[in-house]
Amino acid sequence: MGALDGLWGHLVAIATGLRYLVASKRMTVHYPEYVIRPRDGYRGMIRWHKDKCISCSLCARICPASAIKMYRKPGEKKAYPGINYQRCIFCGFCVDICPADALEHTVVHDIAFASLDEHFYIAEDFDRDWESPAVAEGASRVRVEFDERRGLVHVPGD
Repeated sequence: MGALDGLWGHLVAIATGLRYLVASKRMTVHYPEYVIRPRDGYRGMIRWHKDKCISCSLCARICPASAIKMYRKPGEKKAYPGINYQRCIFCGFCVDICPADALEHTVVHDIAFASLDEHFYIAEDFDRDWESPAVAEGASRVRVEFDERRGLVHVPGD
């Protein structure tokens, strides 16, 4: 009876997948006209707040990809972090370890760089608000919900 139970489980899973395939309108959104709002806790581009930073360098020490380095301007005593997005794996260790909450993840993930040099953000350049290019162009935000009959659906959201 165990083999038939396993076969029955597979058939139910295939039937569920086929039902969602036929019943749902589409599983993806038309980007950049529509942008899915990421859930809370999403690890997007990293924002650094210079006014909160205490220059402890814990973010640079913990970074497993060596994406964060400390930089000191000539004549300044404090060193501030900079990031290389070519190396960043968005693990969030730097955000978690920061004792002053000077680093935070944003929900922006769809930044495109035109050259390799644009991946580097040192000190003041790192202290910036990220904005999705699609949202800046007027894209509508949608959120993903699960419908028992149709599967994943996109509904207008904030």
